[in-house]
Amino acid sequence: MNLPSMTTRKLFIYLFLIAAGYLLIFSLTYKALENPGIYNRFFSSFMPTYKNQDGAINLVKKPFVKITEGMYDGVDAEHYSYIKDNLYTIDPNDPESNYNSGFFPLFPVVWKFFSGLGIITLNYFLHFVSIVLLAFAFCRNKILIATITILALPTLTVFLLPYTEALFMFSISIALFGYKKKSNFLYVSGLIMASATRPIFLIFLGALLVTEIYQYWRTKKTDFQNLFLVAAVVTLTTFLVSIFQSTFHKGSLLSFMTVQKHWGTYFRIPEVISDWSLEGNGMNVWALAFCLFIGGTILIVAFLKKDSSNSNFDYWYYFSWIYLIGTCVYVLLFQGGCLHSLYRYTLCLPFFYVIIFQHLNNTGTISLGKRMALFTSFLAVCAVFFYNVNYAAKWDFCRLGFYLLSLNLLLFLFYDRINSRISFAGYAILILGGVLWNCFLYNMFFSKGWVFL
Repeated sequence: MNLPSMTTRKLFIYLFLIAAGYLLIFSLTYKALENPGIYNRFFSSFMPTYKNQDGAINLVKKPFVKITEGMYDGVDAEHYSYIKDNLYTIDPNDPESNYNSGFFPLFPVVWKFFSGLGIITLNYFLHFVSIVLLAFAFCRNKILIATITILALPTLTVFLLPYTEALFMFSISIALFGYKKKSNFLYVSGLIMASATRPIFLIFLGALLVTEIYQYWRTKKTDFQNLFLVAAVVTLTTFLVSIFQSTFHKGSLLSFMTVQKHWGTYFRIPEVISDWSLEGNGMNVWALAFCLFIGGTILIVAFLKKDSSNSNFDYWYYFSWIYLIGTCVYVLLFQGGCLHSLYRYTLCLPFFYVIIFQHLNNTGTISLGKRMALFTSFLAVCAVFFYNVNYAAKWDFCRLGFYLLSLNLLLFLFYDRINSRISFAGYAILILGGVLWNCFLYNMFFSKGWVFL
């Protein structure tokens, strides 16, 4: 699956064809599921849909909704759409406009130049370009398997919606690509774009500081110049965004943080673990176990070894794990144990891709026995959780996201130990299953079903 002999031009053409092919398959699949004959004959028996009638959401068996231009401003996209048209002006007839400072301006500004269909098309290709940039930076000789691995994930729905994930992914990818190529212009430009897209101020700088401490313990080296550069860029950009927001309403410069209380985001010790939807819960639990169990294990082992002279992983690998773990802790403590959107905040980040790509570049560093132990232990952790919350009493289509993620992890851990044709066939099946699942979630969004992200 590697492409070492391809010229750069041919490689880009090949990758573009893969990107266009996936989008075409996704679009045709969704279109087919809009057709009553196809849906009722082949899918209605196992894939129910949701119907929202005057706020009452019911599980039904009906074809997917036909998407029109006026349907792209659902859930969080409503805030981005409002900022696109009105910036941060408060509308007395729209109470939600008082809380728009929780959403940063770069994505709405970009959206202003596109239709609904146009912005999701742009989002998709920004996401794909991000995959390519990160793969070139972290696993240049395995770019094809890197691309296929990401396309097989059942988490791509958010990149086909008018949300900030694609632009944030692209911004961080530009920054990390610039860092690897020793281009301060790209590095700083990417950080500025990321900071103007999402309020990453606290968690990004916190993860950076912890990573510096962590790396100092292991290597007795630190890069204060990089720490101060990133802190200055992220802090200044966040401050300028806050100043801009405050020109439209009276309030503190930290209103982008204080308004989070409106959505129940404030510190408290969780009493129970919950979620808003079955569809999101499976993937959120997977993300929680992956970050805390696998990530925590890797960091602890590397921390105890201290000697990094033979390490195959770089600074950004450890930063990525620390960032993802920090995000999980933040969600647990500031959402009161509600896992809502956790997979979006972790698995849909460039840092998750950095971890994947660095392991692809170092497939021989983990023995077969350790891989099997890691996978079975991971499933055991998930099973214990599901058993205690009575989540997996029976299989149905709503759990497919969790199973697809688990199968992706299994194939990822062992792909280099099995026949390449079998590996390719496995990824093809996962991609097709992921397309069906992402179409299902896509329809949930546009039919105003349960909030899964």
